[in-house]
Amino acid sequence: MKVPHVLTLIAAIVFVALGVACVLLGFSVRGLRIEVAGQEGEVRAAEARNADLALAMQVTEERMEREEQGNQALRKELLQRQAAVQAQQEQINQGTVIAQQIAPNLLHDMAEASVKNDKIKQLLTRHGYTVQPK
Repeated sequence: MKVPHVLTLIAAIVFVALGVACVLLGFSVRGLRIEVAGQEGEVRAAEARNADLALAMQVTEERMEREEQGNQALRKELLQRQAAVQAQQEQINQGTVIAQQIAPNLLHDMAEASVKNDKIKQLLTRHGYTVQPK
């Protein structure tokens, strides 16, 4: 064999080997591209989920803010009602004190007046009071 033939044969073998290596590398690169595309799809899906969750969180925060404003209005109304109830209770307490002070004296004076006035005596009797003359 002549040297040019050997060199040609070696070159052909090298080219075939390089061709096979290129084909194998092409398949490997294709597989990696498919894998990367799948991972990119997963990333896009995760980003979409994150965007949905961010929107849901924003809606929830807005709802919480509205509810907090409503709660503040209810607290204010509650404080106003508590103040009104307290004022009414003070009036009731004052009325009770007055009734406890005046009622016995008033009944005593009416009992004394009923000795001379039959209408007052009938009024007291109608309400369950009996007067004993002294």
